[in-house]
Amino acid sequence: MQKNFVQVHSQDFVVNGEKIVFRGFGLGSWMNLEHFMIGLPGTDSLIKKTFSEVYGEEKSSLFFDKFLMEFVDEDDFKFLKDLGVNLLRIPFSYKFFLDDQYPDSFKTEGFKYLDHIISLCEKHEIYAILDLHTTPGGQNPDWHCDTASGIPMLWNYGALRDTVIALWGHIAKYYRNNPWVAGYDIVNEPSMVKNAVVFNEFYDKVVSEIRKHDTNHIIFIEGNRFSTDFSMLDPVDDPQVAYTFHFYPFVDEPAVLSPEMKREDRKKIFLTEFERLVSIRDKYNRPVWCGEFGLVLDEESIQLQTEIIEDMLDLCESYDVSWTLWTYKDAACMGIVYPQEDTPWIKLTTKIREEWNQHEEQAKGEQLVDHMAETYFKPISADLRYELQFRMRTIMQVICVEQHLKPFLQLMPWEEAYRLPESFHFNNCTSWDELSLLIKKYTQKA
Repeated sequence: MQKNFVQVHSQDFVVNGEKIVFRGFGLGSWMNLEHFMIGLPGTDSLIKKTFSEVYGEEKSSLFFDKFLMEFVDEDDFKFLKDLGVNLLRIPFSYKFFLDDQYPDSFKTEGFKYLDHIISLCEKHEIYAILDLHTTPGGQNPDWHCDTASGIPMLWNYGALRDTVIALWGHIAKYYRNNPWVAGYDIVNEPSMVKNAVVFNEFYDKVVSEIRKHDTNHIIFIEGNRFSTDFSMLDPVDDPQVAYTFHFYPFVDEPAVLSPEMKREDRKKIFLTEFERLVSIRDKYNRPVWCGEFGLVLDEESIQLQTEIIEDMLDLCESYDVSWTLWTYKDAACMGIVYPQEDTPWIKLTTKIREEWNQHEEQAKGEQLVDHMAETYFKPISADLRYELQFRMRTIMQVICVEQHLKPFLQLMPWEEAYRLPESFHFNNCTSWDELSLLIKKYTQKA
């Protein structure tokens, strides 16, 4: 085993022969903006394009550099260390490393931002897992992979997959000797993958490319259907491969979020789904990691929501599964840390949310598909409706950016806009005490 590196040993993660269980957070909406979490409509690319249209390319670059360098700081890591966590999952967009017009050459800016966080991880002895959250063409149909079409094009074109394979080789070569990088999460939440041969070949090629440069790090593999379906995946012939699933049981069973549901009934639903997911540990005889779970939080329901997260954490702990909560920090949505109400970012996004929110966007997308089908065509199947509503939402996102983001920026002088990222400084933030106490319940017993 490689000294000081996290390694796979049977169904456990180990460091220098000692078992380690990961407990931590994802750093969501940092190197990949997610509209509902950050409070701005649109995909990552659309949001950045709008800033460029309003303030110009140069000022937009200055703005997002400031955002990336100041979103978390030394005080955040002191807070994380006090919570007792030992892992940070770091999502990033391929666009920090690749220009879509010149896919054969790599950009350097991505390492600037990753190194900023990884150096803090090393200083505070918190491991990092690098998570490719967006890919060329998109690996799933939803906004969080920065799709412009609502179609997961990655699985349709080998040329797109080849750029991802090459990118991971490039990243692995750069981080191959860093033991505080625990591993590489190859692609976040693949979905609508129709071809098992393509899916398995992609992972095999990524593993092979990484191993040309790096034999030290764990490679994490996610399943289909937003990392909840592993039925397509064959075992990978590499001793340092592990598997990661995401646990959002309320997507299929929304009633579990209702205060009317008895806790024991909810826990039974959670248990059934969790056992189905964690069964991949025995299927592949490898360790597993619950890479994402969490809730949209609000003050009026925080007691219930803390209880639901506790039920999820109890499952991870009782089944000896490593975990990362989604997410650490955002604009008062899913983050345990968020800017205070009087900060400029929250004041801006509060106004925007009076006109737009993600849940209405999703509902409208579904309604528009239904209207189109009922008005102009024969009834369509539930499967087709599901796929088409993602495509409809990409059209809506363009409109929402034009009507619900750009006007607010046009009213904001550049000097004010440039200071918006300062709202995320730790000393301008608050946190959920209920969740902090809950996290410590698990980290302090470790």
